[in-house]
Amino acid sequence: MKKVLYVILALACIYLVLCVMGPSVIKVERSATMNASADAVKSQIVDYSVFKNWSPWADKDTAMKITIEGEAGKVGHKYSWEGNKNVGKGTMELTTVATDTIIEKLVFDGRGASDVIFVFKPEGAGTNVTWIMNMNIGFFGRGMMMFMKGKMDGMLGGDFEKGLAKLKAVAETVPPATGVANYEVKESEWPERTFIGTKSTNLTMETMPAFFGENFHKIGAELGKNKIKPESAPSCLVFKWDDASKSGDMAAVMGVTKGTKAAGWETYTTPAGKVLQVEYFGDYNKIGDAHMAIGKYLKEKNLTQGLVLEEYITDPMAEKDTAKWQTNIYYMVK
Repeated sequence: MKKVLYVILALACIYLVLCVMGPSVIKVERSATMNASADAVKSQIVDYSVFKNWSPWADKDTAMKITIEGEAGKVGHKYSWEGNKNVGKGTMELTTVATDTIIEKLVFDGRGASDVIFVFKPEGAGTNVTWIMNMNIGFFGRGMMMFMKGKMDGMLGGDFEKGLAKLKAVAETVPPATGVANYEVKESEWPERTFIGTKSTNLTMETMPAFFGENFHKIGAELGKNKIKPESAPSCLVFKWDDASKSGDMAAVMGVTKGTKAAGWETYTTPAGKVLQVEYFGDYNKIGDAHMAIGKYLKEKNLTQGLVLEEYITDPMAEKDTAKWQTNIYYMVK
């Protein structure tokens, strides 16, 4: 009996040593090049309602129960599934949506959380997509993983290869103008509003950052000095925009109470009426996709565009994650 006990203790000690030596993270990584833009590929990854179109696991349980929460393309968008023994149960949630990276938190029921990362790099006229999973291994599972690491890479790597092949087929059929996600265009009534600020003509993509950065600071200081409470976040009024030259006439403004005057600053009034609105989240360099969505809506509804206003809800100096930058875009229509 003692010999059996000694053997068990020896085996336990050996296994504990293996756990100390074993991997805390197992990384599985596969790549594929797709004849599609990064935005076309991302549109399929950040919208969980279309995940079934390229998921390598979808055909392992066609009857699995799926729940989707949140808005496609935005942090917090969540996919939950519950199926047979081949797919198990768990959740997948967007945690980062950036220009060249998408990160998801993947939780398998009873197995803990893993990080899933998609990295996008231009390759010729297409996009190289790398799919990575970093599986966090609990202490007592690390001993076993010393012997399972190669098998896990082969098994999951095969699924990744299958999924990337399906994603390639789907993404290459997405029209080039498709953005990271579909933008919901809302119609609403706009009250008459007053703004103070300053206008400049022929602003370009290169000169805009300096113009708005300098004047937003000055307007904020002026309002603070005169103890005037702003009625809006820093905003851009667009009077004219030329697609060919990528330039336009714009004003850096902040909303104020009607009748407010500020020495040295111009006053602008936007009339009451109908507006189209899109809530955009992301880097300002990609905001053109949201404007294109509104332009398409205007054409479909046969509406005439008036003034355009971009309201910058998030302060980029306070929030470094560009995926969380919120801009409310308003098109006044006739």
